[in-house]
Amino acid sequence: MQFLVIARVVEGTPVENLLPLVKPESAKIWEYYAADSIRGVYYIADMSGAVLIYEAANLESVQAAVTQLPMVQSGVLQTEILPLKPYTGIKELFAQPG
Repeated sequence: MQFLVIARVVEGTPVENLLPLVKPESAKIWEYYAADSIRGVYYIADMSGAVLIYEAANLESVQAAVTQLPMVQSGVLQTEILPLKPYTGIKELFAQPG
C-alpha cells in the first residue's frame, strides 16, 4: 500500500535549528529509499517541507518509520500521513455505453 507523507517545518523554526539536521535527515531518507520503502521524495515548491511517497504494508509501519526521522524527533518537522489507493476513474474512458 502507498502513503503520502507531508512533512512541513514547524512554523517559526529558525533555520539555524534545521541546518545541523539536514545531513542526518537525508541519511535516514536514503536508508528508507534503499530499502524500497520510500518511492519518491519531493520538496514542496515554497521549500516549507517535503512530501514522500512511502510504500508499506500498513499505516502503523509508516508511522513508526516517520517517528525515526531526525527532524521529527527534534520537533522541527510535523507530518501528516495519507493512505492512498489506486485511481480507478480512468476505466470510465473505456466503459461501454448503456
